[in-house]
Parts: sequence; C-alpha cells; structure tokens
Amino acid sequence: DFKRTFKTTQQMESSAAAEHVELERAIKADIAGKETKKTLDEQELTLTTTGIESNTASLISNTREMDDALMALEALHPTCVDTGMSYQERVDKRNEELAALKKALCILDPEGVEKTCEE
Repeated sequence: DFKRTFKTTQQMESSAAAEHVELERAIKADIAGKETKKTLDEQELTLTTTGIESNTASLISNTREMDDALMALEALHPTCVDTGMSYQERVDKRNEELAALKKALCILDPEGVEKTCEE
C-alpha cells in the first residue's frame, strides 16, 4: 500500500510541477505583454501631451489674431457702415469729389496732357 501511495504522490508532484512550469511561463508572457503595452501607452501619452501643448499654443495665438481682427473690424464698422447718409447721398457726394479732383488735376496740368482736361 505504501508503494501505491508513493507512486500516486510522485505522479501528483510531477503533474503539479508541470502545471507550475506552464503557469509560470504564462505569467511571464503576460507580464512581458503588459510591460510592452505600458511602454507603448507611455509613449502615446507623451505624444498626446506634446500635441495638446502645441495645439493649445496655436489656439492661443489664433485667438489673439482673431481678437485683433475683430477689434480692427469693429473700429472700421462706423466708418464703413454707419455714415448717416443714404445710398444716393453717398453716390452724389462721391461724384462731387470726383469732379473736384478732375478740376484740380486740370488746374495742375496747364499743358493739357490729361484727356479729361481737354473736354
């Protein structure tokens, strides 16, 4: 009976040792895979952080440019839009200015080189 128990115990120990080796290999492979994934995740985090910093700086720069453009537009708005004159009044005023400029050109061009002064 002792031989049978010894033989059974040896088989169980042999089986347990094989399972232990198999489990150890699986654990080592799992650890190696997780370490590789950790390394790749750290690299991705570094790239993402760098990209966020770059994009944030770009956003700040573009926001400043947009603010400057909006301020310039706001400064020009009264000059361009709020003249207080109707369209016809602006056309008449522009025509008067053109006539005055032509007259000044003719006065400054006594030799009559300009075609508009010949009329």
